[in-house]
Amino acid sequence: MTAKALGSGVGQPRRSRLASAFGQAVLIGFLLVCGLGAGPCGYRRLDAGGSLPPDIKTLAVQPFTNQTLRYRVEQRFTNAVIEEILRRRLPVTLINDPERADAVLSGDIKSVTTGQALVDNRGTVRLFQIAIRSGVTLRDQTRNRALFDNPNLEFRGEYEFSSDPRSFFNEEDPAVDRLARDFARSVVTTMLERF
Repeated sequence: MTAKALGSGVGQPRRSRLASAFGQAVLIGFLLVCGLGAGPCGYRRLDAGGSLPPDIKTLAVQPFTNQTLRYRVEQRFTNAVIEEILRRRLPVTLINDPERADAVLSGDIKSVTTGQALVDNRGTVRLFQIAIRSGVTLRDQTRNRALFDNPNLEFRGEYEFSSDPRSFFNEEDPAVDRLARDFARSVVTTMLERF
């Protein structure tokens, strides 16, 4: 059997091979142009882009209030929101004085509940679930109107206990920190999508 019969191109005339290569290059170019022309179809990452209205130059994040008996949970949520705003590098200056700010972000931690999520074969609880219910408001101080207001945000997460009593480590504090970061990411994203 000859090389031509196998389709290796060795026996094909030079002109035929060039035409085949040219055809493949044209096809690849066409597909690239079509792909670029289609664009992202309106989809974008949730944590990318978006900003506050252009007239909001300064933002005060007030310490969240705490209606629960959990010690300092409001500080974790306040700090997480501030860190998320800084991480996004929004074109606003964070200030402490709400009277001088163009907008004020405030929040309220309404409840923190925990419950069993997983029990091992000895009846020992290994995994707990934590749920935090809160409310957040972003108010434009210059126009005296709410830019964002959600009085009932709920976030859930899990934490576990070690199976070795000697190395017992309560995961509740890291779980609350994780929930605070998730909460902050979600709230800031939701606020920015409105503008």
